[in-house]
Amino acid sequence: MKKLFRILTIVLLISFLVGCAQSPEAPAVSTDAPVTSTDAPTLSANAQWAKDNGVGPYTPAEEDWAAIEEAAKKEGKVVVYSNSSRIANIVDAWKAQYPDIEIEANDLGSDALVTKVREEQEAKAYTGDVGMASGSYFAVEFVPLEYLWKYFPPELLSVLPEANQNPLVTHTLETYGWVYNSKLNESCPISNWWEPTNPEWKGKIAINKDPVTSGSDMGMLTSAAHHADELAAAYQALYGKEWTTDEQYGDDTPDAGWLWLKKLAQNQMIAGGDEAWEVMGSPDMTDNMLGLFWYSKYRKVIDGEANFEPCVGMDPVGLQKHNYLAILNQAPHPNAAKLYMRFALTAEGLDPWNQVGQVPGRTDVAPAEEALPFLDLPVWQLDEQFTYENVSKYHDFFSLSLLSK
Repeated sequence: MKKLFRILTIVLLISFLVGCAQSPEAPAVSTDAPVTSTDAPTLSANAQWAKDNGVGPYTPAEEDWAAIEEAAKKEGKVVVYSNSSRIANIVDAWKAQYPDIEIEANDLGSDALVTKVREEQEAKAYTGDVGMASGSYFAVEFVPLEYLWKYFPPELLSVLPEANQNPLVTHTLETYGWVYNSKLNESCPISNWWEPTNPEWKGKIAINKDPVTSGSDMGMLTSAAHHADELAAAYQALYGKEWTTDEQYGDDTPDAGWLWLKKLAQNQMIAGGDEAWEVMGSPDMTDNMLGLFWYSKYRKVIDGEANFEPCVGMDPVGLQKHNYLAILNQAPHPNAAKLYMRFALTAEGLDPWNQVGQVPGRTDVAPAEEALPFLDLPVWQLDEQFTYENVSKYHDFFSLSLLSK
């Protein structure tokens, strides 16, 4: 009897399992059906840091500055990397306002700053908090690599023009252009960009730094050479013939910009460094020379140390670049970094740079009085994208041109 009961139980169990397997309520799942997820995209470690600290695209619409300052005091320090020696002039003002937050102000120069940021980010050895620099590497390379983040106090949105918000916040704009010795000339002896390439100026042009070793100066020349159509028209206006008739024209000069750069290199400019103004404009100069450097050096004229003036009448007189502020990725002191960004954009923070040849990036801080005559000079804007993509080619060409004559 027990045996019969076990057999019936097994039969019933098998019938139940078969019935379940054939039930229309359990259809087979198609492998072609789309799979959806409500999970948010995973952020990179850098983007997550930016989100956690409210910078870049995660900058809040309002900031609690009292809370930020208290957090910055606990961090105790802010580390600033600058391409300008004038960073030293901001230290006392910072200490007076934030005595509980140490400031480490590093004057690195443009090229060393770029190298330092790149190497630290690649090694994940995060040391700096804020970067103050110009150039295509900051604006074009480091932003998409998330080596630094755009940030500006939300309350300044209305006084920072669109052009000064992207791709990073503009601290100041600075002009790089042609100057002449005002003691030896009543007015600028050149009025055309091709005249400095003429034989009479060979070895008589003081440039800021050697373009072979200075990425900043090579970048300015690259951006100028990019204006090939304007340079072609200037050649025609000066010489009364096409630029392709020049004796240096050849397969290596596909447009007038390349030809201009070649002839400028062949004229053997003098790299004067920060004292380029002294090479061509010192009070005891007797040899007539030209200069091509930052107009911020005009402060030496105001102080009575030099004799030079911008080549008013040239169109354009030079180029203009943006000097940027940014928070470095994974900054060890993020609240102090935010505090410094706000401070650097105040009138007091801008003061060391708000001078002749430079203007503030925000519209409600008045330019220095001595800068006013320079504000309306015609300039080309530095083409960051073109310079970043092409500066190596122009650098190699410039270097070879030095040896070609």
